[in-house]
Formats: sequence, structure tokens, C-alpha cells
Amino acid sequence: MQNELARLKHHPQEFESLTVYGGVSIDDQTRALRRGIDFFVGTCGRVLDHIERGNIDFSCIETVVLDEADQMLKQGFKEEVDKILSECRRQCGRDLQICLFSATIPRWVRDVAATHMKQSVRIVDLAMDLKNKTARTVKHLAIQCPFQNRLSALADILIVYGRAGKTIVFTQTKADANSLILSDKIKQDIEVMHGDIAQNQREVTMKRFKEGKFRVLVATDVASRGLDIPNVDLVI
Repeated sequence: MQNELARLKHHPQEFESLTVYGGVSIDDQTRALRRGIDFFVGTCGRVLDHIERGNIDFSCIETVVLDEADQMLKQGFKEEVDKILSECRRQCGRDLQICLFSATIPRWVRDVAATHMKQSVRIVDLAMDLKNKTARTVKHLAIQCPFQNRLSALADILIVYGRAGKTIVFTQTKADANSLILSDKIKQDIEVMHGDIAQNQREVTMKRFKEGKFRVLVATDVASRGLDIPNVDLVI
């Protein structure tokens, strides 16, 4: 999102944007908010921090966008989302445009829409006839593997399909991710990214991976949405 907003810097009218998230100092974010901004992008936890500290004035807000709505609510952020949207509506005091961007529309997304949006809410489906179809440029394989053999299988898959390119391996838990990078079966350069790693270190890891400084990135769901990494040859 921040990368997209950066393109507006070339617009004849200058825009100020700010991205806020946890794991970094809140003081710099607070100073930027007090100077005034046009676009505000943030994670639920840090946005609520700023609301509770009285750092944000939503009285002039025009549009609120909840990106990845299905995953945000699935991962337990519904209460935080309700608080943020309610505060935006309370401070705004007038009609507010609310947009939910979501790959799917399960019940909890509809509940949020019913609570915070008008009855005349419109659903715009950009997928249309592409639903449930996979990209033709990507080869999909399902490999049957006993649990106790998964590390050996993974090591073979990295050699056969990873070749010399970039690979991302997603794991269900942080413990799983840590166990992979400690395994002596995997010979490639490998680094890990998950919620226990500080935000600034995550950013360094992502930068190194994009630059090809190491070949295999092991990550949990913290990296599963919204990644923009060119030239990835294999995802497991």
C-alpha cells in the first residue's frame, strides 16, 4: 500500500502519507500525525494505540478502507476493526465512504458490512468467472508425504523444483518455521520471518530476500498476504 501511495508523489498536488505498525517507535509516527497527513495506512493494533493516545483526528476523514477483510477478521481482529470503524464514524459525524476489500465474503465480513455500512451497500465482484481457477502460468503439485518424512521431502523438493531461484516456504506455526532453519537436511541459504521477530529485522530479511542474498525464506502467516516479491520460482 505504501508503495502505491508513493507513486502519488509525482502528482502535481503533493500528498503526505504515513504507515503505522507495531515493533517500531511510536514517537515518529505521532509527530507525523500532528503535522497532518492525507493518507493514513496502519495495522489494527497500532491504529488503536494512536486512537487511545488521542493522536488521530478523524473529523475530516472521507474514506476508510479495510484491506484483506476476510483474513483480518478470520485472524481474530473483528473487535479491533469494530472499534476503529466506530471511532471513524463517531468523529466524522457525516456520511463516510467505507470500502471492504476481500478475496472472499464469508459471514463475518457480511456482519461487519451490516454493522458499519448502509443497507444500500454495493458488492463489486472483480473475479467474476475467474473464481476457483488457478493461474495458468503456475504449475500446481500436491505431494503425499508422511509427517515424519516432511523434512527429507522438503529438502528434495527444494533441490528438484527450487533450482537456483527464490523459494518461499510457509509453515503453520513459528515453532515449525524455526525447526526448518535448524534442520541439517536443508543445504540452501535459508532465513526465517515470523511474529516473534522484530519488525525492523523482518524488513531487513525481506530486503535481503528480494536482493537474492539468500534463496529460501521460511515464514508464517505474517508474510502470507500482500507480498510483492518478483521472480519467486517455488512456493511451498
